[in-house]
Amino acid sequence: MRLRAAVSGVVAFLATCSVLYATSPKEVNAPLPSSANGMIFISTIDGYLRAIDPFSGVDKWELKESPVLNAPTSIQHGFTFLPDPQDGTLYMLRDGQLKKLPYSIPQLVSASPCRSSDGVLYAGSKKDVWFGINAVTGAKVEELSQSSIRRQCPASSNTTIFIGRSEYHLSMFDAESHVRRWNATFTDYSSHLLPADVSYPYQHLASSSDGRLITADGTTGSILWERNLGSTIVAIYLLQSDGLHKLRYTVVGKETMEELVRSRWQRESNHWMDDLLHAQNVYSTTVEPQSFFATLYVGESNFGLYAMPAFVDEKTITIAPKYLGPPLLEGPMPIAVQTDDAPRNVPSSRPIVRINFDMPSITHRTVDGEFLLLGYHEPPETIKSQLLMQQSSHLIFPLPSITYVPSEHEGDTILKQAIEEVQRLTGEQNWTLHFIILQLWKHHPAAMGSLLVTVCILILTTIWMCGRQSGVASFVGEARSAQTSKRGARYWPLIGDDPPEGWMQVGTIFYDPQAILGRGCEGTIVYRGRFDGREVAVKRVVADFVRLVDREVDLLRESDAHAHVIRYYCMESDSLFRYIALELCDGSLYDYVEREEVRDKCPLSAMDILLQATNGVAYLHSINIVHRDIKPQNVLLSVPNRHGEVHALISDFGLCKRIQSGRNSVSRRSGLAGTDGWIAPEALISDSSVTCAVDVFSLGCIYYYVLTDGKHPFGDNLRRQANIMQGEYSLKTLNASSNAIGVTLIESMLQRDVSARPSAADLVSHPFFWGKERQLQFFSDVSDRVEKEDEQSVVVRRLERNARAIVTNNWRQVICNALAEDLRKFRTYKGSSVRDLLRAMRNKKHHYRELPADVRASLGHIPDQFVTYFTERFPQLLLHTYDAMSVCANEHVFNGYYSKDAKRRAAIFGEEDLVDSCNKWTSTIHQERCPRKTQTSSQGSQQMWPRAKKPARQKALKNVREKGQTPIEEVPKGV
Repeated sequence: MRLRAAVSGVVAFLATCSVLYATSPKEVNAPLPSSANGMIFISTIDGYLRAIDPFSGVDKWELKESPVLNAPTSIQHGFTFLPDPQDGTLYMLRDGQLKKLPYSIPQLVSASPCRSSDGVLYAGSKKDVWFGINAVTGAKVEELSQSSIRRQCPASSNTTIFIGRSEYHLSMFDAESHVRRWNATFTDYSSHLLPADVSYPYQHLASSSDGRLITADGTTGSILWERNLGSTIVAIYLLQSDGLHKLRYTVVGKETMEELVRSRWQRESNHWMDDLLHAQNVYSTTVEPQSFFATLYVGESNFGLYAMPAFVDEKTITIAPKYLGPPLLEGPMPIAVQTDDAPRNVPSSRPIVRINFDMPSITHRTVDGEFLLLGYHEPPETIKSQLLMQQSSHLIFPLPSITYVPSEHEGDTILKQAIEEVQRLTGEQNWTLHFIILQLWKHHPAAMGSLLVTVCILILTTIWMCGRQSGVASFVGEARSAQTSKRGARYWPLIGDDPPEGWMQVGTIFYDPQAILGRGCEGTIVYRGRFDGREVAVKRVVADFVRLVDREVDLLRESDAHAHVIRYYCMESDSLFRYIALELCDGSLYDYVEREEVRDKCPLSAMDILLQATNGVAYLHSINIVHRDIKPQNVLLSVPNRHGEVHALISDFGLCKRIQSGRNSVSRRSGLAGTDGWIAPEALISDSSVTCAVDVFSLGCIYYYVLTDGKHPFGDNLRRQANIMQGEYSLKTLNASSNAIGVTLIESMLQRDVSARPSAADLVSHPFFWGKERQLQFFSDVSDRVEKEDEQSVVVRRLERNARAIVTNNWRQVICNALAEDLRKFRTYKGSSVRDLLRAMRNKKHHYRELPADVRASLGHIPDQFVTYFTERFPQLLLHTYDAMSVCANEHVFNGYYSKDAKRRAAIFGEEDLVDSCNKWTSTIHQERCPRKTQTSSQGSQQMWPRAKKPARQKALKNVREKGQTPIEEVPKGV
């Protein structure tokens, strides 16, 4: 039973994922004008979308589209369905009774083609379209769909907002006659739920049968305004920068609303309005029972019949089902309808008020006796129906079925009803089990067939599991593998301590199915669990992706030796899933940035997290692994160790790929990888190579995201990926003067030219992460290195390039007077020279204790205030010096300042510069010795060096490497 329950839960989860995945697209909006931000949009059943000021209720504009709901207005026996125009929920009318179906129109369209257990065939389609609307005037300026693009000139502007609209078309067919019996069209606008941390100050009440709307203050309950829009309201949205957010509102009966308005305007003392303002919906509310009651309003519009949950007061007449249940203790007075086929033996314990209605005016009726009353009905029960999905060969995994799960005691009731049905059909008979089964098979062949198949599967499963259990004794004595387990899932441990109640076991892994740490794509769920006596995170992946899972595990096993890559423990499997035990973490970088309580609790600074995460990425690149999905949610923060230390870890290797030997990019056979808003542009261009630079681009976005407390260089999440493809980003939130190094570094990481981006190893060694002491030491080492260097040497020329921009023309005029006067006492410094500025810094550091008190007060303490004194006045000094000295990266004194990649580039630059220098010197000597034979062309000059003898050329190169110059007397002879 536990196995069956687990499988049912998995199937239900996958079904939910498939439905959610098929929902409408998100809006893509530019920054909103101040006049449009905060407007509410009201959608009515006739297709109008009205923009209204939420405070005054004044119309801004309105947009007419096709009706939200198009459904038949006639009824027919067995095939009458009433859609809810708010969300597409379906109610079925049969024998005068309403029943709620366990699925909606969007869910049926997503699951179609499918067939229900009661013999109905469903076929559906969905059409998505984007509307570009001028937020100020309401004019439609653009329309985007799969089949066409229509726009007006100008196509877009800063006031244009994009709204997604989805049309769901559903048809139902009789499985026996193959005739279409019912069809409907339901339309919904794409929206988000309003976040819990966003405070919306108003509450709305809407009438169920007309377009009357009341808006009240959410705190005081006072009515701000009321309107009658002339058509039933089906949705209310709030416009914000990231699109539409659906607002909750309360639907009440027409008479009830009139009474509310009358009593409130007359200032009568009652708490009705306060109760309704805090009601969420009809079936889940905190409304006082004595005040309001849940009903289902059945109405008719020009576009068809519909049903909508609504609240009514105790004075409203409510229609009860034809077969009445237990008596109501209190609430709306139920009525029963006088019909020709009404049962004679209604239980006398239920008081019934029989009212003769004018049937043609309030009902719909068919020739075969089916009828429908318009008005307020008691909330119907959910019908027991099951969708049987048609398997598709091109799907990655089989589509799940949406199954109604009965309550704990409902099985006994169903069996009792079945036996009573047999008794009613056969009269007094000899009741044997054989006879009952035959009668059930005769009258319910589909249900009995499903029951028989289920029983057979259970019997076979039980036999198989018993056979598996027989091997337990031998299994205990064997050493179990911690890498993979093909033995299937055992949901209770066979050896060792029992897990807590409700936990499950798969091989050596235990996990709690109720403790969900996170969810991923394709049905991936992460649970809290245990492995080998330690707490772990258990990642459960659908077994259909076995190749991807095995690749992820292989990469994890190879890379988890690094301190900043998440640790892998083991993998187990059963027939449905693979289970990967990973290091348990407390949160992610996303939590750190977005939640202040996480940031306060974490001992790491933002810079520490960025450096450690970059270290993890650099390690992956060093072993030729490209992550391809770097984002804040995949940078995790570990649980504090016994020393209280927390580490940033790179996680989620599901999209990682290895760069094969002899190549510098990965293949695209696995398709697009990454998360929108964090994907490098070349990853979306078919003819571009995907290299390690895609991770550097994502890191650049993360750097900005962390340094600006949650902002993104490419804008809001709706237009982010489009801006990435166009190369449109902004770093203006970062102060360019105080964060000059950070701005320059992030700009280089976001370069569209892949070759212009630094490597991850370069990032780890970058001055962006240096402390003040390391910066000061670097300045001193550089000054020592260039102190005796010739002004025409490569190093000095690179250091003095654009020197005036670095030192703001004359650095002596930028420093304080006290320091300037002290510098004049000892030696001469050039105010336009970077080398002289570094020399001054070095000298004052070495003789700090000998400086006058006023100079020391100006410079501050060493190293922090001392370095800040110079870097605040010369923001580009550190980065310029670092870039200029990169040619010396291979020298011993600079070995710790540069990455291995920088040292390789320095070596290449050195060889090219050596050849160029030797050519220049040899050309000079040749001109001095043979002026008449001097080659004036550049081609001749380039050919002089190769003619030198090989030993002499090597000796010259050695001198250039060691001394930075080639003495004339050592130039190879024979030139």
